[in-house]
Amino acid sequence: MSIQTDLYDEVCRVLVAMLGEDGAGRQAELSPSTPLRSLGMDSMKYINLLLSLEDIIGKELDEVAEHIDLSEITTVGDLVSLVERLRDL
Repeated sequence: MSIQTDLYDEVCRVLVAMLGEDGAGRQAELSPSTPLRSLGMDSMKYINLLLSLEDIIGKELDEVAEHIDLSEITTVGDLVSLVERLRDL
């Protein structure tokens, strides 16, 4: 599955905003293969990130929660693919 550039940019913008100052300093390093754990992501930040992505997904998180497996979201590219998949539900 290829990652749409616009969607990738949108997701990265939300990710960087959620990470705050630390994320802004690492924005240039982000790529689809960047491990989310290297950005300091933990399970609570994943949930906050997904909540922040609701507008991009176009659905409430509780509507799509059963389709989310946090263990499968290890890179920025995985996150973008998940958002793309959730948008298509």
